[in-house]
Amino acid sequence: MDVLAALVSFHSFWRYAVLLAAVLALVVSLGAWLGPTAQRTILQPVVRRAASLYIIVLDLQVLVGIVLWIGKGWYAMPGTFFRAEHPATMLLAMIAAHVGLVMAKRNRLPTGAARAVAIGVVVSFVLVLVGIPGVVRGG
Repeated sequence: MDVLAALVSFHSFWRYAVLLAAVLALVVSLGAWLGPTAQRTILQPVVRRAASLYIIVLDLQVLVGIVLWIGKGWYAMPGTFFRAEHPATMLLAMIAAHVGLVMAKRNRLPTGAARAVAIGVVVSFVLVLVGIPGVVRGG
């Protein structure tokens, strides 16, 4: 098995880690944003850890995707979805997640920080779902 084939397998498997980390970050951030006051204070450090975990997992997935995109030759990718739409959508998802965490770090209020993380993760998660082949369109 060559390196690119192994990376394709890893990239295909790792998407489940991305989805799981997104759901975890979303549940924790929504709990800290919309939950009772005592819960908000307790969950505040957990929100940033969950968001950071999601960003790390997503960044690794995007990095492997970029390596595959360059290694296989973007021009050799089948159809425009894998040539342009999939990479662009995933880059936007990564940017949305990073922006959410940056906005959370700038916000002093626990509910505001949790809200920023939740919105960033929701936008990122929707983009990830749209960008995964076979979820919205066949692939």
